Amino acid sequence: MAKFKVGDRVKVLPGVATPFVGLEGIIYGVQPHDGGVTTMDRHIVVFGRREKRSFYSAELLHIEKSK
Repeated sequence: MAKFKVGDRVKVLPGVATPFVGLEGIIYGVQPHDGGVTTMDRHIVVFGRREKRSFYSAELLHIEKSK
């Protein structure tokens, strides 16, 4: 089972050279790994500019909804 689901709010973590580090977005889709390795699932994140990028779960941090 994927670590994140569609609609989750996430933040891109540092570690990979990307201009998206620190940005927040919403999970738009999940592409499960062909071999069933959940750590290798790809998560499509859509950002405020409607730009979409793919990340592994280890590159993302779940942002809890404020109450």
